[in-house]
Amino acid sequence: MDNRIVRAALALAVCLPSAAGAQQMAGAQQGWDRGGPDREGSWELSLGGGALFVDSNLRDFLGSGAPESRFSDSSSPQSVTPTVVARVGYNINRHFGVSASMGGARASGLTYLNPTAALTYTANLNARTSPFVLIGTELTRISGGNDRVTHSTWGAHAGVGIRQMVSDAVALRLEGRVQFAGYDEVPMSTHTTYTPMAQFGFSYFVGGRRPSPPCPCPPPPPPETVYVNVPVRDTVRVHDGVLPVHFRTNEAVLLPQGLEVLDSVANAIKATPGSRWVVEGHTDFVGTAEDNRVLSRARAQAVVNYLVGKGVDAGILAAEGYGEDRPVNTNATVEGRGENRRVQLRRVVVPPAIELP
Repeated sequence: MDNRIVRAALALAVCLPSAAGAQQMAGAQQGWDRGGPDREGSWELSLGGGALFVDSNLRDFLGSGAPESRFSDSSSPQSVTPTVVARVGYNINRHFGVSASMGGARASGLTYLNPTAALTYTANLNARTSPFVLIGTELTRISGGNDRVTHSTWGAHAGVGIRQMVSDAVALRLEGRVQFAGYDEVPMSTHTTYTPMAQFGFSYFVGGRRPSPPCPCPPPPPPETVYVNVPVRDTVRVHDGVLPVHFRTNEAVLLPQGLEVLDSVANAIKATPGSRWVVEGHTDFVGTAEDNRVLSRARAQAVVNYLVGKGVDAGILAAEGYGEDRPVNTNATVEGRGENRRVQLRRVVVPPAIELP
């Protein structure tokens, strides 16, 4: 029993130092995995070879009996058996995955078949170096001479391993695990065998989310500058009368830059008691006439809403949209179109009230 435990510890120790070192490296390698593929949702196809360390009680059973009736062609079957393992796994995300595998080995006239199913936890599947642990269930089928066959009545395994990516889709894979199985025919008090296994091979990843290619599209357009024309006569005087504010392109959303212009307009209107104003929206000719009319009206209303928020009486303001119908410059040039995009404040003259005799 003590020897079996020592062999199991040695098999796992093959992988443990590398796994511990890779765990420390995972954080330092985040820059690599950000630029590489995202393996979440990928299939992992693995093939490897290694050694199966057959439990001594199981070997005693397989080598017992007369030569014509025993499983093995030797009374002392090999304790170390070469093995080949094929595995199919699905990576649910960068940490968790499920897999199924089939292992096969042949030595001393014995054929071992070992199907398994496992749950795997990986530190970071997208890192260049990714240690993992696994736990699962299994079945071992052993056939030998005289067409004799035996198999485990229950089985489980646990192990550790590590992957080292050599390209976006291919990784070297090192794994060590211990198989625990029960055989009714094995003459021991617990009917449990301990069979370590170590294997080395490669994995190939299929599918998963790939990084988006660099966008060939031009950068988003800058915000549109819309000029606010403020009368330089009467009592409303703001700088030169033509002031820039900014909207989000093709939208009626005011942007922070230039809002101090509207603050000055609000203060000037509040300093002119009894005045009334129409806020007119205008656009260039880009787009359809109907869309431009809707946009110009919405931008005029956005200015009205802002002025009301600054304390201007909503009852003295009205919003109108004229779209592209009233240009002040040519639409054939960038500069001309810029001047045509404007919000214009027009004071409404209110006729004096007529006093009846």
